[in-house]
Amino acid sequence: MDSITQAALGGVVGELVLGRKLGWRGMGWGLFFGTLPDLDILAYPWLSEAEKISWHRGISHSILAMFVAAFLFAKPLAWLHRERGLTAKRAGWFVFLVWSTHVLIDVFTSYGTQIFEPFSNQRVALSNLFIVDLFFTLPMLVGLGWVLFHDRHSDERRTVMWRAFSVSCLYVLFSFVMKLWASDRIETNVAAEIPGGKVVAVAPTPFNTLLWRGLVETDEAYWVTYWSPFDDKPAGFEYVPKQHELAKRFEGQELFEALKWFSRGRWVARPGPDGKVVFVDVRFGELRDVENRQLYPMFQWRLSFDEAGEMRAPSFRPRSDQTKAMLGLILERIRGKMERWESMKGF
Repeated sequence: MDSITQAALGGVVGELVLGRKLGWRGMGWGLFFGTLPDLDILAYPWLSEAEKISWHRGISHSILAMFVAAFLFAKPLAWLHRERGLTAKRAGWFVFLVWSTHVLIDVFTSYGTQIFEPFSNQRVALSNLFIVDLFFTLPMLVGLGWVLFHDRHSDERRTVMWRAFSVSCLYVLFSFVMKLWASDRIETNVAAEIPGGKVVAVAPTPFNTLLWRGLVETDEAYWVTYWSPFDDKPAGFEYVPKQHELAKRFEGQELFEALKWFSRGRWVARPGPDGKVVFVDVRFGELRDVENRQLYPMFQWRLSFDEAGEMRAPSFRPRSDQTKAMLGLILERIRGKMERWESMKGF
């Protein structure tokens, strides 16, 4: 998830595990270790373009890394705070919990996390939370802000922190319930509208767990649909032909194979500018241009060969200055109003 959420969760764990002994320093260490796994991106200058695709949320987010980090940092952290009676055992548990909860909430997103590295590069993604969701993050931030103004030995301080953490946990539980409901309704709509279609992904839309995106696959195409509990009729389907033949000349290239791995095989190809081919990972949502009634896939790469015959695949992320309008459109669609949402075409 986003860096603020990861740091906040680390701070919560630090407060609950070390707060009584270290006060605000426990929270501070939680913020630090809650961010540390994502610093794997610092290795990018030494990686090839293909390696970069699989590196982030790779070995640093594995189960193995949780244990290694706990072993490496336990004694140094205990030594730093030996005057406050922090033991290596408690410090090790703290590091393990912060690291593992960081990985866990990354697993909740659609991006995927390679928790079995280095034994398997399979990405695990439960897709029950969007990468940024204030309803999950805000209770923890409020709790952390509140405890800063209370004595570290205060029982009320721990009570408030546990309550804030519990609210966030209940929201996660709510997201799983909503995903099950959304999956059931989307499956029902697909069975009625797309014979032979297979639902391959159901994920939340930006900043909420009420509006869900369904991705349906057939032999020649994907279909995209949305569902909200406030819909009074089945939603429509956006037809997305695969057109894999456009990218045939890149087959066998290391970078191209890395992109297919990253997308888990859920991709389409499109003609791009200057003879390039656009590779689109269809697992993720679309940016909606409210003013021009267009939608643009969020994860795209423009494939080509340079003059030396080397494959290039710079990523392209659409940008927009219509944030307020897009949020309004999402709220409109959550309420079950589909007209403007479904009038936008893209891909």
